Amino acid sequence: MAQTKTEYEQLIELSDETRKRAQSGPVIVHTKQLKLEDVPGRKRRRAFISEPILLGSMVQTMGMFIAEIAPGDHTGRHRHFNEALVYIIEGRGHTVIVDKRYDWSEGDVISVPLYEWHQHFNDDPNKPVRYMGITNLPLLRAMGLNRLEDDLSA
Repeated sequence: MAQTKTEYEQLIELSDETRKRAQSGPVIVHTKQLKLEDVPGRKRRRAFISEPILLGSMVQTMGMFIAEIAPGDHTGRHRHFNEALVYIIEGRGHTVIVDKRYDWSEGDVISVPLYEWHQHFNDDPNKPVRYMGITNLPLLRAMGLNRLEDDLSA
């Protein structure tokens, strides 16, 4: 007769599985080799650097991506319950949060308020904006607290 594992033994196994999954991701991501893909309805191109569910990742509670806005274009208007920091790698533009405009350029960081409508604009008609986004979406998703909305009228 097979012996049934205790709940505690099952928790130990789950812990080991989680640790193995967290250790399965790359230590170094060579971002110059990333291929940006169009994000439907969001009017930008993006490639994930770290996203535990999509890519496997050493970091299980944070996501990171590189995105690009075409010259003179803008992202879709959206809001999300996760925290987000946006580092401007190159280019210049502005972000509208609710109804207030914030100008930015290369080297600036945008701290996006929780669950506020916002949209990023590239003010240069000739050059793309490239930025890195860092979020805690994976943590909130694991807790069942994530929410993302697109304003399709914008």
